[in-house]
Amino acid sequence: IYEDALIVSKKVLYQQLFTSLHIDIYEINFSYNKKTGIEFSTLEIPKQSSYNKKFLDFLGIVKEGVKILQNNILITKIKVLKSSCSYLPLIKLIYSIFGQEIRNIQDNSLYIQSGKSGKVSKIELFLLNKNSLGKQANTVYLKCRIFICRQRFLTIGDKLC
Repeated sequence: IYEDALIVSKKVLYQQLFTSLHIDIYEINFSYNKKTGIEFSTLEIPKQSSYNKKFLDFLGIVKEGVKILQNNILITKIKVLKSSCSYLPLIKLIYSIFGQEIRNIQDNSLYIQSGKSGKVSKIELFLLNKNSLGKQANTVYLKCRIFICRQRFLTIGDKLC
């Protein structure tokens, strides 16, 4: 006696008749605050090799149609903080050597979760204006959604309903 069971033959498994698509949605907001500064996306992020950035376009956003594996970067997000170094001669020395001031860069990039993979099917960018936000009018200015699609095949031991 089988109660609430579904029996599938091996032929159905091998012909891959029960395939399903799973779509994961990743969303990130870019904000601006007068005290902390502006968050933006760029390809030039510190402490990342060119191998980690190979699926990104010139804006730092993953390209459509790319197959993504776990722990890959989906979109870069950095914030430049003001330096908190109080040692003035050190700042002058670094400025004279490199020609630029000391910057603290906070990396808040969005990575795909471990154990997940798939193909980037769609990217949506929303430029938010002050009228559509209400109370958050002076903070969030850009929203990015990335849709990642993965195909799953029926295997032995899967439960169906």
